[in-house]
Amino acid sequence: MMNLKTPFSVILLSIIVLFLSCENTKQAKSSKEKVELPNIALLGTFHFATTSDYSSMDLDDFKSDKRQKEIRLLIEALKTYKPTKIMVEYPYRKEDKLNDDYKEYLKDIYALTINEIDQLGFRLAKELGHQKIYCIDQKMSLPFAPLSKYAEKYEKQKFETFLSSIKENDKQDSKRLKTTTLLEYFAYKNSNKEDLKNKNQYLKGTAQFVSDSTYIGVKFVSKWWERNFHIMANIDMQTQKDDRLLVIVGGAHRAVLKDFYEDREDVEYVEISDYLK
Repeated sequence: MMNLKTPFSVILLSIIVLFLSCENTKQAKSSKEKVELPNIALLGTFHFATTSDYSSMDLDDFKSDKRQKEIRLLIEALKTYKPTKIMVEYPYRKEDKLNDDYKEYLKDIYALTINEIDQLGFRLAKELGHQKIYCIDQKMSLPFAPLSKYAEKYEKQKFETFLSSIKENDKQDSKRLKTTTLLEYFAYKNSNKEDLKNKNQYLKGTAQFVSDSTYIGVKFVSKWWERNFHIMANIDMQTQKDDRLLVIVGGAHRAVLKDFYEDREDVEYVEISDYLK
């Protein structure tokens, strides 16, 4: 206990020790809080089977021995992330239907389709001992018809060039896939470069089809971002503090969701490409 006769140097030293003790306590508390944050990783993918998307890739036979071996290697790489929950791009309110199939797969009475949900989600979850698949998608209609009508009437050449660029991108991706393994391809598609390309397809492309009388391009992009906000909400409603989530979604979804989760303070974003090397 100090009194009025205690030397000033002793008082100063005591204050410094007390300050450092408080800082160490704060840092320890901060570190503990960080550990308790749920982890989330986003695996951007393409559709392994047929799709209703405007443009899609030209795929070879994913049931072939070659591709099945590559899927096996991709699954092994994803297992190193040690996810506690697998979340897939399937309607949130139809989760029971998907899990009926998954339960049959666990009993070896369900034949996997070529869909990426089955080939990646089901297989990975089963090998990790998971009893459930989590669904996160929210279907929302995009105003493609009004956008097309406006562009055909006022900016036809620009619109055709834009659509051609989308098809050309899928064509180039198809060529890349034919000359690489799935593990290499997924590492490439889950990169910052590809995320920027996906976002700019909307921000530099679709959003530019506007006039002072209509903002149809902006409405289209806003609806796409709105859909991803709904997907984020569906993810959040099924997340607990000690989770390590692996979300398997289309690459264009990953690009937007990544921005959401990287900026949030209540989750720890984990880059899945670090596990694909």
